[in-house]
Amino acid sequence: MYSQYYEQFKEPVVMKAEIMYTLQECRDRCLHYGTKFLSELLVTLKDIPPFFDYKNENSNYLRFELEPAFSNLEDYLVYSKARAYFDLEDYPGCAHVAKYTNNSKSMFLHYMARYLSMHNESIYERVNIFDSYKPLNMRKFMELLDELLILNVYGTEDDSDEESEGEPPIQEMLELETNNQNNYIQLEDDSTPKGRRCSRRPRNQRIERPSTTAGKKNVKNTKRNNATKKAKISSSASQSEPNTSTTEFRIKREDPYLLWLTAVMLKRIDRCDEAVELLIRAIRLQPCHWGAWIELSTLIKDVKMLDELNSRLLENNEHHWMHLLFIAHVLIDFQIIERGVDIYHDILNKGHIAFKSWPYLYSQLATAHHNKREIKKSVVSFTNIIKLDPYRIDNFDLLSNLMYVFDNREELIALSKHVASIDRYRQETLCVLGNMYSLKCDHAKSVLYFKKAVRMNPFNVTAWTLLGHEYIEMKNSFAAIISYRQALKINIRDYRAWYGLGQIYELVKLPNYALFYFTHARELRPRDFRMLLALGEMFERTDRIYEALTCYYKALHYDTDGGVLLKLWKYYEKYGDSSIQTTRDHFNVLNKKALKTAFKNKSDMELNLILSKIYLYLGHHYMDLHYYDRAISLAEKCRNLCIEMQDSTCQCLIVLEHVSALINEVEARAGSDGCPGSTPGAIKARRFLFAL
Repeated sequence: MYSQYYEQFKEPVVMKAEIMYTLQECRDRCLHYGTKFLSELLVTLKDIPPFFDYKNENSNYLRFELEPAFSNLEDYLVYSKARAYFDLEDYPGCAHVAKYTNNSKSMFLHYMARYLSMHNESIYERVNIFDSYKPLNMRKFMELLDELLILNVYGTEDDSDEESEGEPPIQEMLELETNNQNNYIQLEDDSTPKGRRCSRRPRNQRIERPSTTAGKKNVKNTKRNNATKKAKISSSASQSEPNTSTTEFRIKREDPYLLWLTAVMLKRIDRCDEAVELLIRAIRLQPCHWGAWIELSTLIKDVKMLDELNSRLLENNEHHWMHLLFIAHVLIDFQIIERGVDIYHDILNKGHIAFKSWPYLYSQLATAHHNKREIKKSVVSFTNIIKLDPYRIDNFDLLSNLMYVFDNREELIALSKHVASIDRYRQETLCVLGNMYSLKCDHAKSVLYFKKAVRMNPFNVTAWTLLGHEYIEMKNSFAAIISYRQALKINIRDYRAWYGLGQIYELVKLPNYALFYFTHARELRPRDFRMLLALGEMFERTDRIYEALTCYYKALHYDTDGGVLLKLWKYYEKYGDSSIQTTRDHFNVLNKKALKTAFKNKSDMELNLILSKIYLYLGHHYMDLHYYDRAISLAEKCRNLCIEMQDSTCQCLIVLEHVSALINEVEARAGSDGCPGSTPGAIKARRFLFAL
């Protein structure tokens, strides 16, 4: 299925060349996370050609000479000064210095500095961490967004202020559009490498039709009007002076990084559909920009949308290697863990041997094992990361979650000391310390560390979720609800937040509300028996017996400790052993119907076999509780089911053997009044049941 992608990982020569160019672009634009990702991958491929050499003429060596990015000395000086201000986090100064320039790098720094200035303002001015993280000055934010939309999407608004009484003829507009498009295509591009494998198309242009309504005057357009229409590119666009105003900037080709920045801003005001379109355009222009892929992954709502995006990204039959990493990342995020893990293992096994030393792959595998609650495999992956890069602590907060859940106190303390020795003030470190204090039952201190993490990064979903857990421990339901909802605003696919909200409404005895949230959690984690158990309990509280039984039977697929069967035992005890014949008959019909719904692909014989094993397990459970009459009754039910099946298969014969062993043991215990502990026969029967 992904063979065309794996070929690129097998011979990563072209991959390395693309990485080197994109790395330079990201570094010049101060995109630090993208630079870190590509640098880590480039170090992994250090033994793969092309190599860096200025003198060697061998084709395996690269004479690393970038094309001149600046047309004159003035552009270079402006960029250097703006870059210095940006590195010092003096964003207003950077925006002012790069205000009047046509260079693509300086333009990006100008707009990025203005955006970060507003972003930091929204973070630093928040008195309460639960306040909205929307921009404080929305008017200023929208002005910047309109400028970016005009620059990247809609074209110019040079003709928006015209108030001429008549419109030019259609033929003249067609000729004008053709000339503009020809002039547009001939322009050079400072930010686009030669020979890049992508499709580049000019911005959409619109032809204004003459109005059919007589006597109406043209209405003057504003920037906000321009944001809702397809703007026109006039013939004077390429002739305008560069040093007039920021709205008169002209980019020579679509800039993928400005498109990405525009999409980020659209996402913050919930214009997600437009953001997706811009991100797709940005990825087609520069497929190696990992930040664009990550932003796109946060906008995917379901698997159907993922399939649609994949088909759109493959329209030109370009199977870019970064697309495969994106697919695996989204699959892990959607809890389709097996498929995502298979992709990473195939890259490690089928790809070049150099990828075995790429920490990112092990980090993703560790995340996948965390989601499956496989602590040993997760620890192995994190150990590999420490061996490759001792100071890389990304996602170590997830490892601390596993250690907390499985009550590994000593390991969690050792992990907290390790990450604190590297950087005590990173958000991952704060989450690890919060988990450590929570395990010590010091919930006030734990909340303090989680609050520090969300103040540092208000988009940290893990920190918000853990903060909600702590508020539940402190019986602060209101704060817990707000924390979980903040997490869902950032990532609506976070099952922990949905499950946490369900727990809160269960505690305050609102089962219908809890049912809503548990349903969403179960949709995100269909193979997690905890979600099915919680959902079944809420159906039980609302007296929906059939739905509750169906959930419990579905949970049998994934439960290995018998907790689900104990839930079923209560139903069998309450209704199956009722003294009223009508109640027993009605329960038996309802029980078989629920079993058939839960096991859709099973035949009637297989369903009877499953039911007989459940009777067998419950018989052992009653025997352990000294309810010998009920144990015998369930053993007889189990035997009758096996006889009704009239099947001589190995499974049925084994069940009958266990039934005979159960009856003999009950009779022996009833005679000697033995201890209630489980016998080897009972343990063997349980293992036989769970082998289904």
